[in-house]
Amino acid sequence: MPMIRRSAHTALALLATALMAVAAHAADDPLQAARTARQAALDAEAPRLATATWQQAEQRLQAAGRRLEKGDAKAAAKGSEDARQLYAAAELTAIKAALLTVARERVLALKTAGTARFAPRSTARAQELLRSAETTLDADRSQVAAATDLAQQATREAAQAQALARLLRAADARDATLEDLALEWQATLDRAAAAAGLEALPPGPDAAGAALAAGVGTLKERADQQAEELRQRAMQVAGMEEEIRDLDAQLAGASDARRSLAARLDADEHARSQFDRLAGMFPPDQAVALRQGDSVVLRLPGLGFTSGTTRLAPAAKPVLERLAGALALYPGAHISVEGHTDSSGNSAANQRLSQGRAEAVRDYLVRQLQVAPGRVSAVGYGDTRPVASNANAEGRRQNRRIELLFTPPQPAS
Repeated sequence: MPMIRRSAHTALALLATALMAVAAHAADDPLQAARTARQAALDAEAPRLATATWQQAEQRLQAAGRRLEKGDAKAAAKGSEDARQLYAAAELTAIKAALLTVARERVLALKTAGTARFAPRSTARAQELLRSAETTLDADRSQVAAATDLAQQATREAAQAQALARLLRAADARDATLEDLALEWQATLDRAAAAAGLEALPPGPDAAGAALAAGVGTLKERADQQAEELRQRAMQVAGMEEEIRDLDAQLAGASDARRSLAARLDADEHARSQFDRLAGMFPPDQAVALRQGDSVVLRLPGLGFTSGTTRLAPAAKPVLERLAGALALYPGAHISVEGHTDSSGNSAANQRLSQGRAEAVRDYLVRQLQVAPGRVSAVGYGDTRPVASNANAEGRRQNRRIELLFTPPQPAS
C-alpha cells in the first residue's frame, strides 16, 4: 500500500508539471491573440463579407508563423499584432455588411432620387439613423440588437422620404396647391373610413383624423367584445363536453359509438390546448400557427436567410431558440419542413433555393435540437404556393417563408 501511494503521488506530480508546461507554452505563444481574432472574424463570415482585409490578415499571420519557425520571436510578435488588427477590422466590416447592407442601399438611393429637396427632414433622419447604427458597432461590435434596430429605423425612414418625395414631386409638377394636397389627403381618409364601414368624416385633417381614430377604436371594442363572447361560448361547450364525459363514466354499458365520441372530444380538446400553447410561444413577427385538418402549420416569417443563400441569418436566432418548445408539444408528430419563395427570378432556381433552405432548417432540427432523423423531412415548393400577391414588396416578403407541418401519428387500426 505505501508503494501504491508513492506511485500515485508521483503520477500526480508529473501531471501537474505537464499542465504547467502547457499553460506556459500557451502564454508564450506570440500568435495566440491573432488566432483568437481570426476565429472571431471567421464566425462573422469575414472571408465572404470582408474578403480583401481577410486575405491581408491571412498573409500577415502566415508570415508571422514563418518568422516564429526561424526563431525570430520579436518579428513574429509584430506580424501577429498586425494580423490581429486586420482580423478585427475584417470582423467589424463583416458584421456591418450583414446588418447594415439593406439600410445602406436604401439611404444611398435617397441621393439618386433627390429626396433632400422635397423631404429634407426624413432624408436627414434616415442618414442620421444609419450613422448611429455604424457608430454603435464601432463602439461595441457586440451591440448587434441595438444596431439592427437602428438600421431598421433607417430603412423605414428612407422609405418615408421616398414616398413623400414622390408625392410632393408629382404635386410640384402639376402645380398643386396646399389646398389640393389637403383635399387629396381628405379623400384618402374618406376612402379608409368607407372601407371600415364608418360614416363620412368631418372636413379638415385634424377633425377627420380624430373621427377616423375614434371609429377604428369603436371597431376594436366590438371585436374585443365578440372575442369575449366566443370565449364564453367555448367555456359553455367545454362544460357540456365535461358533462358528456361524466355521463359516459356513469353509464357502464355505453355503446362503442358513445365512447368513440367521447374519445374524439378529448382528442379535440387536447389538440386545441396544444395549438393554443404553440400560438402563444411566438410573437406575431416570428411565427404564426395555423390549423390544417388534424395537422398544425407553424409559419415562420421571422426565420430569415442571407439573401440568395441557404444560410440562416443572425436575426433568425430568437426563432430557432423557441423551436425546441414547439417541438416538445408534438413529441410523436412527423415534421415536414417546407420551403417557399416569391416569384422573382427563375422558377427552377427558386425551387432549388427553397429545397436548400428547407434542408438547412431540417439539419438544424436534427443536429441542434436532437430530433430523430426519421421524424423530419424537407421539401421545397419554390414559388408554387404563394400566400400573398407577388405584385408588391410586402406580398413577396410574405411568400418567402419556411413552414413546419406537424402531422400527428395515425392511431393503430
